Amino acid sequence: MTREELAQRLVAEGISPGTYALFGENKDNVYCLEKTSSGWLVFFRERGLRDWEHPFTSESEACEFLLNKILADPATRRPK
Repeated sequence: MTREELAQRLVAEGISPGTYALFGENKDNVYCLEKTSSGWLVFFRERGLRDWEHPFTSESEACEFLLNKILADPATRRPK
C-alpha cells in the first residue's frame, strides 16, 4: 500500500481528513506518516510533539500499521 492508496482507503472508511497527515501537513492532534532518510515513521503529533513513534523500512508496512491505528480509534470517524 502506498500513501496515495492509504489516503483513498481512509476516505472510503469515513475517516475525517482532519485526523491524519500523510504528506507533510503541519497539523496537531493527528496521526502522521513521514518519509525519512532511513525509511518511514508513523507517529501521533500532539501540541507540536510526537507522542509515540514507530519506524518502518517499507512504505507498505508503515501504511498498514497506520491504517490499523486509525481504524481502531473511534475519534477519527466523521460525524454522521
